[in-house]
Amino acid sequence: MGSKLIYSRNELDQVILPLIKKISKRYMPGKTVVVGLMGGQGTGKSTLAEFIKQDLIIAGYKVTSFSIDDFYKTYKQRKDLSKRLNENPFYQISRGMPGTHRVQVLQKLLQRANEGKNLVIPKFDKSLNGAWGGISKEKLRINERQDFIIFEGWCLGMPYLSSQKFVDLFKRKKFDLNRIDPNLIWHKEVLKQSRTYLKLWKKIDYLIMLKADSLKLHEEWRYQQEFELKKKKNSGMSRKEVSRFVDVYLPFTLLCYEKIKPDVKIMVNKKHEFYKIK
Repeated sequence: MGSKLIYSRNELDQVILPLIKKISKRYMPGKTVVVGLMGGQGTGKSTLAEFIKQDLIIAGYKVTSFSIDDFYKTYKQRKDLSKRLNENPFYQISRGMPGTHRVQVLQKLLQRANEGKNLVIPKFDKSLNGAWGGISKEKLRINERQDFIIFEGWCLGMPYLSSQKFVDLFKRKKFDLNRIDPNLIWHKEVLKQSRTYLKLWKKIDYLIMLKADSLKLHEEWRYQQEFELKKKKNSGMSRKEVSRFVDVYLPFTLLCYEKIKPDVKIMVNKKHEFYKIK
């Protein structure tokens, strides 16, 4: 078990330890199993990924973990994208949307992991460039085959939908998409970019979803993360910036929640507790 008790006894017994048992059963000698962990803003992906990693290491497995965030494009590339799509609200935030990641670099890394080759994993520092973030000089080097890779990120497994099906989904869910995308055109760029990730998702062997009870919880949780970042590095987004940042994620978070079929779904309540595993 992880050395630091960060979850309640009920969360451990009812959700997390059963989940780790399911993951460990996926172990195959001579194979690297890629465990994907997705969920909306602030659901606790990074904390859970680290806990799972440490628990599996203690059990004797070779494990590493990283986030899709570590594969963001450079500050300049993301700035250029934002300028090119200067009227599109989905690309006026610093990062996160499909199109802001180095997908091919990530695909090659997972392919090398599958082949048991040495890995060089980049790191992304969110505190750089006025909270736009930047690629860190720090790198993680792995020199042996890993039994498991814990790969986390909010959009893992995001499917491609046509614009019409996308709009129809929000009508059914009574979500006001027009508030963010008034003429219902800006989402089309995100959907187009999402297609370039589909081959990447196929490299995930086992997918876990953390699903919040309400979309409204994501802003509060994300603000808590930024508050902690400010305390540590004196750099992070303001409350207004967090609200704007999270707002444009919500349509695609809902898309993921509704259309992805994970191997395991964990429900998260307003107290930030994992209370049910499906």
